[in-house]
Amino acid sequence: MSKDLYSPDETFTAASWYRVLYADTDNMKIVNNGHYFRFFEQGRGEYLRQINMPYVEIEKRGLFFPLTEAWAHFYASFHYDDMIRIECWISQIKRASFRFDYRLFLGDTREVRVAGHTLHATLNEELKVVKIPDWLLDYIAPNRQSSL
Repeated sequence: MSKDLYSPDETFTAASWYRVLYADTDNMKIVNNGHYFRFFEQGRGEYLRQINMPYVEIEKRGLFFPLTEAWAHFYASFHYDDMIRIECWISQIKRASFRFDYRLFLGDTREVRVAGHTLHATLNEELKVVKIPDWLLDYIAPNRQSSL
């Protein structure tokens, strides 16, 4: 596996676990490809909880993060009853958007089976694109040099 499949060492990475349900699989007991985006959602939700800014709190403050792009590369399948380790981190922050990257591993191994990313815009309560506020940048980019 190439180095780019792993999160940067200096970047906070959240980890969570998911056991594949029978309902996640097709008749071959292989995870249906559409379910991986749910696993990504679990990863980013856990990321936000681990930085002490859960998405429900962000919504209470009047911000929303609609998905604008989703991408996945499937190196190998997961099957019924596999334990998936989901790793998630923010790899890019722009003025009014940011990107989560994901790596899904088989259990405790470092075997990446699926890698991907999602890009999210930042909207206010009127559903207008807005600059990421400083209070949020303090959570998602605590080591930033200057305002984006």
